This record gives sequence, structure tokens and C-alpha cells, in this order.
Amino acid sequence: MDYLISRKHYLLLLLVIGLFFINLGTNQVFAPNESFYADAALNMLKTGNYLIPIYNDHIRLAKPPLLYWLIALSFKIFGVSSFSLRLPSALAGTFCVLFTYYFGEKITKNLGLYGAIATGMALEFVSNARYASPEVLFCFFISSSIYFLYFYLKSQKIYYLLASMIFSSLAMLTKGPVGVFIVGFVGFWYIVLENPKLLKDYKLYMAFVIAILVGSIWYIEVLNSPYKELLIYKFYVENIKRINDLESDPWYFYLKDTIVSFAPFSIVLYLFFLNLKSLKTIKLPSVWFFSLLFVFSLIKMKIPTYLMPAYPAMGFIVGINSLTKRYFKYSFWTLFGIGLLVYYSLILFILPSIEAYRPYKKMGEVIRLYKNHKPVYYEGYFIHQLPFYADTTIKKFAKYSKPGILITETPCAQSLWQGYVYTDSESRFLVFLKDIYKFKKGDIKDSKFKKFFICNYN
Repeated sequence: MDYLISRKHYLLLLLVIGLFFINLGTNQVFAPNESFYADAALNMLKTGNYLIPIYNDHIRLAKPPLLYWLIALSFKIFGVSSFSLRLPSALAGTFCVLFTYYFGEKITKNLGLYGAIATGMALEFVSNARYASPEVLFCFFISSSIYFLYFYLKSQKIYYLLASMIFSSLAMLTKGPVGVFIVGFVGFWYIVLENPKLLKDYKLYMAFVIAILVGSIWYIEVLNSPYKELLIYKFYVENIKRINDLESDPWYFYLKDTIVSFAPFSIVLYLFFLNLKSLKTIKLPSVWFFSLLFVFSLIKMKIPTYLMPAYPAMGFIVGINSLTKRYFKYSFWTLFGIGLLVYYSLILFILPSIEAYRPYKKMGEVIRLYKNHKPVYYEGYFIHQLPFYADTTIKKFAKYSKPGILITETPCAQSLWQGYVYTDSESRFLVFLKDIYKFKKGDIKDSKFKKFFICNYN
């Protein structure tokens, strides 16, 4: 019977994991963030410089380079493509789902299944597992570190603490010191509530310090390079200024945003107050979710993906609600079926259809064909994907620029290519689809599509 249950579980998890891989390489690189990772990783392969990420001749030190390294490795093994670009994120999503399943099953039978499905099907999670960004990778490292820390606290086996330390260091190499501090913060409050005596365990503090030191290796190397001042500035902006000095969002931002970001199971998550007694049986996920929700709500600058490291904990809360209340259980499986139908419809039909309105690869081919060592310029709107697809640096056009290839919205006598390009963020996907609909109807002026020309500039 257990074998049959396991087979059923794996089949359900396979349906979720399939969301990350099916048609993964169908779409060309999205703008702007995927373009940064694609071009910088390709430059690493070409130059052999894996220390400093460079996009279109611009240094990128806002984030540590682990994702750049993984994408470069994927390019090396599988060739340069949009599939291999996104493969590290898809694999991170897969391992995050599987680790969440394993951990949850260790706590309560079937909790892992519900938690893994809720995590893996969250809208923000699926979107980023199919996209070259550090968010899902960061979530995987954070959650894995917390899982192994829990196992250490329960068993006192040192190899669990070592694993937790390694994963938190990897989280730091993905998005900075916050990777170690999140694990330490969640672990501290869990120990305070569960067994305060463990606060005397000196090995926990040693692991925390070592994790920071290991995660700091890249920072130390860059500080000994000519880019020291730029790194210090970027570190300040990314890790300190965001807390209090950048744009301010209301304290309830995540309470509102999670309704969409954690869909389709956000309604089951938010009804936890009808099942407060059961939260005591999953103390670690409860501490994990509520502590991160509290801290990130205090930070002035709020972005939906900031809360993603708490998604596995949120999945377990959904799971315990579904296991203890029959109406939650029915709601869960109904939402599961509807969610799969919507996701697979989007992946199999909608995503392939938008490629007719994304000519970036063709533009890159034209530039590579005609540039013949000439410089390439842009005038007006900058198309972020072109440095990657044209495999060249694209500079801003100036009055006395040397003869070369010019990408412009102005018609020219020697046009090598002409066509329409979307000039807004494709990450706002529903807005993008709406603009495609307007464009198809002929309402071009209101659609944010503009006509571009690739010209010989003499």
C-alpha cells in the first residue's frame, strides 16, 4: 500500500515539475533581466573571466555571480540557447519541490505532498522556475538550509549542520548576505520557541560565521580588483539602502500581493486562522512564514519575489489546513486541477503564440551577418536582448560615431531589416498580451509596439 501511495505521490509531483520544463526553450530571451544573465554568462564563456559579470560592456555587481556561473556551465554542456539559459532555474525549482516533499513527509504523512504541490504551483514560483532569475535558486538554497538545520536540532548529527551551512553559503553567493541571515533568523526564533537550551550550542554560531566567510569569497576577490568601489556602492544599494531609503510600499503589500503571487492556493493559506491549533504541529514552518512576513513587511522597498524564500513554509500551512479540514482538502484538489489546466494551457498554447511578435533572434542574425567587425549602435529605445543574439556590444549612437550598423526608429536609405518591436517590459505579461491584442487589431499607436530599422550607417 505504501508503495502505491508513493507512486501516486510521484505522479502528482511529476505533473507539477513538468510545469518547469515543458516548452522551456520555446520563447526567446525576455527583457530585461533574462537578457542580463544570458549575455553576461555568454561573455564569461568567451573571455574566461568568471569573476566579473559583464552585460553589453557594463559591469554587473548588484548580485553575486552563482547564477551566472550555472548558466555558463549550462551553455557549455548543452549549447547556447534559451533552454540552457533557463535550465538552472528549472532544476532549482525541481529540487526545491522534491526537498520540500521529503521534509514534509518526515514531519507528518502527506504533509510533504501538499506542501510541495502548493510551493511548486505558486504563480510566482512557476514563473521564475521558467525564467533566468536568482529567485527560485535562492528559495531552494534557503529552504534546504532550514530543513537541514531542523534535522540537526532534532538529531544533533553534525553532518546536517554542515549541509545547512553549505546551502546558506550558496544562498549568499546567489543574492548576498541576506541568504545567511534569513536562515539564522528563522533558526533563532524556532529555537527560542521550541527549545531555548539549544541557544547554548556553540556549533550553531560557528556554522553561522563559517557560512558568511565562505559566502564572502567572491566579495573578497572583487574587493582586491579594480572594481572595489563599484562593489561597495552596489552592496550598499542592494543590501542597506533598499531597507529604508528607496521607494516605499505600504506595510500590507505582501498580504495583498500573495493573493496573486501564491495563487492558486492563497485562499487556503489565508484561512489558517480557522485552523490555528494545527499550526502548532508544524511549528518550524509557522515561525518561518510569519517571521519573514513580519521582517519583509517592515522593509520599505517591497518586491513580490522577496517573500519567495517563505513559499515552502506557506505550502506546509496550506498542507496542514488541507489535512485537518475536509473543506480545505476539497478546495485544495479543486484548485490543483484548475491550476494545472490553466498553466498547461498557457505553456502549450499561449507562450508559443507570442513568438510571432518577438523578432529579437532574427534581428541578431541580421546584425551578425552584416556587421563585418563594424561597430553596432542603437538610437532611442534600447532592445535588451540584442547584445546576446547579435553576440556583440551595442553602443549608444552619437553625432560623430564611426560608420557601422545602426538600430533606430528612423527610416533609412540602406535598411537591412525592418519590423515591429515591443518597447515595454515583457515581465508584465498580462499587459504584454493586452498590447499584442491591440497590435493585432491594428491599434499600433496604443500598443507600445514601434517600428525599428537595422541600417547601414555611413
